[in-house]
Amino acid sequence: MWTCRLCNRSFKNTNQQHYCSDKTLGDFLAGKTETALQLFEHLISRLDEIGPIRLHATKSMLIISADVGFAYIIAVGKNFIDLVLPFKKHFEDNLCFRKIVLVPGSNDYNHHLRIMLPEDINEEVFDYLKKAYANGKKL
Repeated sequence: MWTCRLCNRSFKNTNQQHYCSDKTLGDFLAGKTETALQLFEHLISRLDEIGPIRLHATKSMLIISADVGFAYIIAVGKNFIDLVLPFKKHFEDNLCFRKIVLVPGSNDYNHHLRIMLPEDINEEVFDYLKKAYANGKKL
């Protein structure tokens, strides 16, 4: 495990290429609606039920990590949050992902999920969050 001395993020690979962001969580959530902020707080509280997490803001997304990144908030709209969970496997038998895309040049599949209500983090989604978290704990 390698930690960048500039941004303090942890990575599986030594000297892994990345963007050292000067953005903060406050920057990422600035100007968001009360509905979006409540959804965000609910998502984070559900993730905290699984285990400790860290949040890293970048120019375009919020990285959620355990030991390493395991989920990405790619958009916060007026009344939704778009979340991406990367997996090595294509989980096609589900009712929650609106899009599953093979990442070019890799064997990873990004599973896209839109959260519009707190109830959207149901048992099925929570199980996928736990699988993603477990991937974030692998060293």
